Amino acid sequence: MAKGKGRGLDFEHRFRTSRWAEDLLQDALNRSGRFLCFKLGLSQVAVDNRPDPGDATFKEPDLVIFHPQDLTGEERQWLEQTDLTQMLPRNLLGDPFVRVLLAKARCAIEVEFSPYKASEMKDRAWIPKHPDDLLRRPRKHANPPTAPNIWVKLEDLPRLRAWERAFNIPIIVAHLFDQEAFAVPLATLIHLEAHWPDSAEEAVHLQLTTGIFRKIQSYDRVDAQGAGETKVVFVVSPAAAQLVGTLTGVAVTAQIGLSSSKKYVAHVLFQGGTLTFSDTFLDFLSARHALDSKPLTP
Repeated sequence: MAKGKGRGLDFEHRFRTSRWAEDLLQDALNRSGRFLCFKLGLSQVAVDNRPDPGDATFKEPDLVIFHPQDLTGEERQWLEQTDLTQMLPRNLLGDPFVRVLLAKARCAIEVEFSPYKASEMKDRAWIPKHPDDLLRRPRKHANPPTAPNIWVKLEDLPRLRAWERAFNIPIIVAHLFDQEAFAVPLATLIHLEAHWPDSAEEAVHLQLTTGIFRKIQSYDRVDAQGAGETKVVFVVSPAAAQLVGTLTGVAVTAQIGLSSSKKYVAHVLFQGGTLTFSDTFLDFLSARHALDSKPLTP
């Protein structure tokens, strides 16, 4: 049984499952034969079980992706022998050899995870509204569907964007669930936030027609009563995302921990499984999305 320290217990459990998602996606990409995938900003916690802040200037994505044919033998060997997760972004940027090497990356991936059976969720088949439908029947609110949505905190966008621009590598956000996984270019969310309507009516229309929502979400901490917080998040429905693929054979377990108040808490853990890519996802990665692309849907 894990013994955590205040806030850190919940983070420790979440990061363990995030590591599962990163490992599964990396292994599947390397087995595809079309890409070489390396860990970059590995999810981890510090000695006191709190999240390790790393470099405050950037939020590093978790994985970096290359086409094998783009690398020299020396570059590939360096990547295979180097633990990038132990190198701060400023050190990577300060090394001329590394900068040239990383400039060859097709993209980087920020990996998220949620413990849901994706294909069985109530609104999995939800589709955006047609503008004509909203003219006939205007809506006052825009609520995301109960579906395997991609969640991205607004507070993470500036630091992800800073990394993306510093390294000139486009970031894709991938969200893994049991059964399915989805992805969206970071540039889609950056553009949407920069052009978010001031009018509440226009904002409702934008969300319902694109399938990308912006809301305030409450986050409760299971190991610390009364210590919840609220954050602004983007919620990307499956209809507005790229299907990464299907997941099978995932083993679902629970880990029990003891909070600082001596309360027993449980957290869902995923283990094992196989990720089979959709027909379009590998081409989606190969496209190397422009850093300043402006689609509202991928």
